[in-house]
Amino acid sequence: MSKRQLDYSRHYSHWHSNDASHVKKMIAFYRNNAVGFFPPDKDAKILDVGCGMGFLLLALKEAGYKNVSGIDSDASQVRACKENGLDVSLIADTFEFLKENAGRYQVISGFDLIEHIPTEFQIDFVENVHTALAEGGHLLLTTPNANSFLASRNRYIDYTHHVLFTETSLDFVLYNGGFKQIEIKPFEYVVFNASPKSWIHRLMFSFFRFFRRLEMMAETGTTVGRKIPLSFNLLAIAKK
Repeated sequence: MSKRQLDYSRHYSHWHSNDASHVKKMIAFYRNNAVGFFPPDKDAKILDVGCGMGFLLLALKEAGYKNVSGIDSDASQVRACKENGLDVSLIADTFEFLKENAGRYQVISGFDLIEHIPTEFQIDFVENVHTALAEGGHLLLTTPNANSFLASRNRYIDYTHHVLFTETSLDFVLYNGGFKQIEIKPFEYVVFNASPKSWIHRLMFSFFRFFRRLEMMAETGTTVGRKIPLSFNLLAIAKK
């Protein structure tokens, strides 16, 4: 039986479009929440794997990074990237692409990516990223947090999700994929501003997050429960 080709734009279009106002909003999000984790060297070669419509790449270019490129397996998203002037390629086999570009990149990013890879291939993917990085290069990954209050929704909201990660299981995959310097951080998709509506949102967010923390402490003890990241996503920074 041949592998069925899925049109991922059916899911992606629920959240994103190539409308100018939405693109501007997403660039601002990545500028404020992600660009700061990239190295200061604006000449660094950066590859975004599973780049989608290229919002992170656009934010990096806006910040002055000169050598940014992306790959994706979905033709409609690659087309949207090219419409915005990005250096993005349609790739059928990401693993082979990474192997063929050994030692080429200073940074490889994969935002909301690894959960889409079948579990049995995730460590292989990390190994291939490790291969494609130059010595001293960094892998930046985000993925939905299995500790989050919305973990169950995040697991099943996307048909192509295979697994969610905690901070320990994500560390395990990265370590066994060849990385030894690994840092796992909270990463939020919640954005607040100065409007009254946003302040109400902030209060509700803080209220429910507080009780989620109490639940963790009750279940695992105060020492462990106080440290478990409860953010919507996790961010991993791994150095080769």
